[in-house]
Amino acid sequence: MRLIPKPEHGTMEWLKGRQRDEHGNTILGGSDAAALMASSPYTTRADLYFAKVTTPDVGTFSPVFHRGNVLEPSLIAEASRVLGIGLSTPAVMYREGRWNINSDAVDDAESPTINVECKTTTRYTIDSAESLPMEWRWQGWAQMAVMNVPVFFSVLDQRQHLTVVELGRNQEAIDALLTEAEIFCGAIDDGFGLIENIDELTAEQIAVLVRPEPEPTDLPDQALDLIDRLRMARLAKRDAEEEERFARDEIARLLITHEVGLVDGVPVVSWKEQAGKKSVDVAAMRAAHPEIVAQFEREGNPFRVMRIIEKKEKRA
Repeated sequence: MRLIPKPEHGTMEWLKGRQRDEHGNTILGGSDAAALMASSPYTTRADLYFAKVTTPDVGTFSPVFHRGNVLEPSLIAEASRVLGIGLSTPAVMYREGRWNINSDAVDDAESPTINVECKTTTRYTIDSAESLPMEWRWQGWAQMAVMNVPVFFSVLDQRQHLTVVELGRNQEAIDALLTEAEIFCGAIDDGFGLIENIDELTAEQIAVLVRPEPEPTDLPDQALDLIDRLRMARLAKRDAEEEERFARDEIARLLITHEVGLVDGVPVVSWKEQAGKKSVDVAAMRAAHPEIVAQFEREGNPFRVMRIIEKKEKRA
């Protein structure tokens, strides 16, 4: 295990350090483990691949991550109290092979003998190690694979209860993580990641990853069924939007000046005024201060539009 200086959290350097090591090889963080093992309720392996091969987005605000960052010192303090040992957040990361571990807290940054992972959740109730969700367990086992120390979870759960529990070591899971990491990261490094993950990638992700070619390609016969599904879905969406617009207009004509509508004395619908959102008049700013706009203007990524090509009827 090597100790790597930790860049400032959330910076581009920090984000890119979660993608590649100093030799340009693909690496994984502990939080990637669940997606790697297809156990994340939020992220697929294809999403993980996409994150490893695209430029990270700096400055994206996540209320969930913000909540965790704010409460992390308190959870570290609670773990320190329960375990009876001094704990602090290390200024280094721990790297071994394909894994790069950011620890929330350890007893000794240079030679840790214990690792603590802090979690806040509105999804889970945690009473013991058996109630730890698999997505967390995979993260903990990834930490064990690199740091080779006991891993504890300090949790504020959905009941607002504080719990500190130890994750049991599972060598079979650790071995599986190491094997899958080599397969997954090796495919990316060898240029086969797209092929390996194509079945789970979305149209939006493929449009970002692949430059289109103007030459047509032959599709299998079952593509016609998919095109029909796309056509019907778009028609259903259009019909739903029209139905929504009709119902909204009719309800508005019934409410007129009133904010709340009642049926048999029971509130069933509201139509309340909200403050308008503030926005920048870019056109006016461009006319008045083009040099300022030029400093902050950036071109968006190219995008592809999927259209159904309808057959033209032959004239008699």
